[in-house]
Amino acid sequence: MVFWGVQAASVLVLVVPFSWPLVGLWATSHFVRAVGLTLSFHRYFAHRAFEMSRGARFFWALVGTAAMQKGPLWWAGNHIDHHKYADHEGDPHSPKLSGFYHAHVGWFLHDARWKQVPGSNPVMRDFGHAPELRLLDEYYWAPPLALAVGLYLAGGLSWLVWGFVLPTTTLAHATFAINTVNHLWGSRRFHTRDDSTNNALTAFFAVGEGWHNNHHRYQRAARNGFYWWEFDVTYYVIVLMNWLGMAWHIQPVPARIYAEAEGHRAPPLGVTE
Repeated sequence: MVFWGVQAASVLVLVVPFSWPLVGLWATSHFVRAVGLTLSFHRYFAHRAFEMSRGARFFWALVGTAAMQKGPLWWAGNHIDHHKYADHEGDPHSPKLSGFYHAHVGWFLHDARWKQVPGSNPVMRDFGHAPELRLLDEYYWAPPLALAVGLYLAGGLSWLVWGFVLPTTTLAHATFAINTVNHLWGSRRFHTRDDSTNNALTAFFAVGEGWHNNHHRYQRAARNGFYWWEFDVTYYVIVLMNWLGMAWHIQPVPARIYAEAEGHRAPPLGVTE
């Protein structure tokens, strides 16, 4: 299995030469592809938290697909089901219902739900007509393969390991930790109907996604870190794109949500929006 093969190959980092530029290569590959996933797959395709040009949409979807977490329509479609059923029957990855392993990677590897997405999911309704996105979804293996081959040709085994194998592994677990760690450990600012938490560690490695309880309280916002001290790289990139005219209609966190967070407004029991 390709997924486990890449994971196992991460031990080669102990064999190939070490250098700080190679650590920089790991960081670039991990965090840039993480933004591709969170900005396009998550906040754009799944939640429509902002709008962007078709060219920018394809660029970030391509970057996200290179993370080796399948295609944008499949990923976003499953994520919508997560919010629809969060920690209740129907959630594709709830550690409360299906255990840690299945919620972390099992659901991703055994994706019987894939066949449910094309006909009924709103992601396909809104974006399934775009040929470039359908192409990425169908040939989701091509961008990571092209990245791996390009890195090997550019820098040999060291570049392949530090630029593809290791960051693909760390990014996979950073992303999947939002489904597991963030439904088990962390703080809860809002009283949602699920077990979502905020966790600064997962927020760092998943470029802002770890402010998960915030997100479950108000899904439409372009920012998951509702306050300036909540590190959210993905939101900073969206703001930069807005300054450059590449993104618009950025959805804010409503004042009533801040009032609820600060105790000035009684929280509705178990509500998510």
